[in-house]
Amino acid sequence: MRYLPILVLLLASPPAFAAGEPIIDMHFHAWPRAADGPPDDPGNLAAMETALAQLREYNVVLAATSGPTAFIDRWAQEEPDRLMVGPIFPCIDGLNPNWHQYRCFDSGEDFPDLAWLEEKYASGAYELMGELTNQYAGVAFDDPRMDPYYALAERLAIPVAFHTHAGPPLTASRCCPDFRISLGDPMSIEKVLVKFPKLRVYIMHANPLVYPAVLDLLVQYPKVYVDVSQFQRILIREKFHRLLKEFKDAGLLGRVMLGVDGDDYGSALEAYRSAPFLNERELRGIFCENAARFLRRPELCALASS
Repeated sequence: MRYLPILVLLLASPPAFAAGEPIIDMHFHAWPRAADGPPDDPGNLAAMETALAQLREYNVVLAATSGPTAFIDRWAQEEPDRLMVGPIFPCIDGLNPNWHQYRCFDSGEDFPDLAWLEEKYASGAYELMGELTNQYAGVAFDDPRMDPYYALAERLAIPVAFHTHAGPPLTASRCCPDFRISLGDPMSIEKVLVKFPKLRVYIMHANPLVYPAVLDLLVQYPKVYVDVSQFQRILIREKFHRLLKEFKDAGLLGRVMLGVDGDDYGSALEAYRSAPFLNERELRGIFCENAARFLRRPELCALASS
């Protein structure tokens, strides 16, 4: 009987996720984290090196990376195989919605030149579209100005990342006057999915506690995947676990992908590991295999440390 407390503790403990197992982060950003100025500013270089060192430390074998083009281009020079990069748009007066001192594109426009963007994808320099920041720019997902980009992504099989839900407090008054919470409803993507049925879509910040119909959207459109960043940080642990449980109870946990969105990897991963209802197979899915399936790159989840 003296061993019973230890046995109970072992049975109650969440499954361990072995150190060094591969991770795919579907929500990573290349942008200034320490100082204004260009990517090669000493402060920005130091921030880049710190961020990339964390990817290597936690064996993040691939990070879906968006940001101002100058930054994604510079960061990709350092880790071309580890970073899958794509541009953020639509922009606001040509400037990045999140870091509005930086131009999104050399053209100064809010949308990338279509021929330029296609060349970037054709060359392999870019492999992702988004994070799409329509909500910040006040542009509906089904705005006709978006159609040429969806058509391009559909034709080239480029994954498209949609920012949904909301933003930091007072977003409309602090940075983005056309920002509206209503434009972040994930159900507003449905018209896009109908018009572009082969589009490879994943929904960022998917939260069924606020938008329960997102579960119906996933059932109706089986190719759509989600990340649930940054709820692992901004919600209390019990509520974040309730969010994950909604996906599990709906049988949709296999389409939840890890998105860290600038959070510390140690604390982010622990938020998932501490969920008592997630088993080792499900954790492995969230941390790597679900994203590898979405990206059609199953080799990424090989156990070899990199």
